[in-house]
Amino acid sequence: MHLSEGMMSDASHTPIYIRIQQFIRQQIQSGRLQEGDRIATELTLARHFATSRATVARAIQQLVYEGVIVRRPGSGSFVSTRAITAPLQLTRVYSFEDKLSAEGAQIDYHILAFSALAASEIWAHLLHIGTGDPVYQLRRLRIVSQRRMSLEVRILPAALGQRMTVEMLQNQSVHQILAGLALPVRRVEGKIRACLADGGLAREMAVQEGSALLVRDYVLTGDNRQPLVCGESYYRPDFHIDYQVEDSH
Repeated sequence: MHLSEGMMSDASHTPIYIRIQQFIRQQIQSGRLQEGDRIATELTLARHFATSRATVARAIQQLVYEGVIVRRPGSGSFVSTRAITAPLQLTRVYSFEDKLSAEGAQIDYHILAFSALAASEIWAHLLHIGTGDPVYQLRRLRIVSQRRMSLEVRILPAALGQRMTVEMLQNQSVHQILAGLALPVRRVEGKIRACLADGGLAREMAVQEGSALLVRDYVLTGDNRQPLVCGESYYRPDFHIDYQVEDSH
């Protein structure tokens, strides 16, 4: 990257760290810097703007906070990839896929495993079945616009799992599958937490071991509050949940 390209006019009253941020943003907006491109080093920017590396570091750190730039220890600073976002919908049952499909995203699934297991005590409690009863565990990746985005781990009672076909699991969301089986989801109960990717999760999700992941634990229930599916979904760091809260008064 040539620093002279796209250089903004020097506004004498604009702090240098702001001008550095404006310069980097312009490079991205103009297309000179693409997603994943490395930006100039702190030393190079400091020389170009005739300032200290501390001032450059301050400018870049703010862009890191905003998600514009990502730091990679030992490698430098890079333009972040565009985040995948979905709303936190509190007034209706609304799946991850519903939102992304409405925005024109292409969603594909890659099945990692669909295995018959015995229900653990936790699964039995969540699904209102007996400990040791047969269940199926689905592990599959969501691929959003050709980007690996999340890992689904779903636990289903055996009677329900036996009704699902490979074609369903390869092409439909769990909400869509259940609706097609005349078992629409009426309620979603769960929690959101964070975890660090261990070796297995890191390989499956194509992230570095130790990366922070967003996790959604949930139970999907149908008519009469009958539990249908329980499980968890792991999301890569570049997935965001958007939400807003309005005062009803």
